[in-house]
Amino acid sequence: MAEHKGTVIVTGSTGFIGYALINSLADRYSLVGLDRAATRQPPPAAECICIDLTSEEAIAAGMQRVRTAYGTRIASVIHLAAYFDLTGKPNPLYDEITVCGTEKLLHILQSFAVEQFVFASSMLAHKAGRPGDVINEDSPQESDLPSCFQN
Repeated sequence: MAEHKGTVIVTGSTGFIGYALINSLADRYSLVGLDRAATRQPPPAAECICIDLTSEEAIAAGMQRVRTAYGTRIASVIHLAAYFDLTGKPNPLYDEITVCGTEKLLHILQSFAVEQFVFASSMLAHKAGRPGDVINEDSPQESDLPSCFQN
């Protein structure tokens, strides 16, 4: 078994990207998945801690578990949790989760020694296709999101 280099936290760990990422890092890092109460099975390679990104208290409680079990040194936080929909209508959950939730997470992480913070989202990168279409490096990158989401 490879020596663990440190602890990696993945928010949105039960999503498609988070689940695959945890599986790919499993042999090299101690992994913690932060996610809302799971409607999907969390990846077995990570300890799953349920949090609510709209609540600073819930984030703090989850991070206290991290502090107790893994210490204050974190190799990477890979932040994949976000809210998005394609209705084109403003939704307060986008601001509450994606914007303010990220801000709350960053605030609480200041008491940790975080070597790297990565925020990633696949929703805004490529032009939407039909259900079942495969997106790869050759897929068009022009977003065709509703105008309220474009600059």
